[in-house]
Amino acid sequence: MKKILVADDMPTVFEQIREIIGDRYEVITAETGAEVQSEAKSRKPDVILLDMFMDDDMSEDILKNLKSDAETRNIPVILMASDATIMAISRYYTLGAADFLKKPFVENVLFRRIDVVCALKDDGHYDLI
Repeated sequence: MKKILVADDMPTVFEQIREIIGDRYEVITAETGAEVQSEAKSRKPDVILLDMFMDDDMSEDILKNLKSDAETRNIPVILMASDATIMAISRYYTLGAADFLKKPFVENVLFRRIDVVCALKDDGHYDLI
């Protein structure tokens, strides 16, 4: 079973995502930047879902740390936000984000984004994610 690390400072998001994808993926959670880095290194998730607006840490810094670490740089990161500008999303793409999801989640969109990113990663197409 593929592992998805969900990084958000809202526990309700964890429950919502578990409810949607929990039968198909193992869901790991992290509420802080330090937890994201630690869980990413120890659990080696297939994908990280990263909230763009976490309270305690700048998600931009979390993404930079993940992409600069040899142990985590090849883990695809999908951004999540309820309200984000195209410019903000574009900036995260230049930092290495693989995709973007709008909150609240639409079930088939959530599955599709994760499935596509996992398939690209499994096929060795890191240049496309």
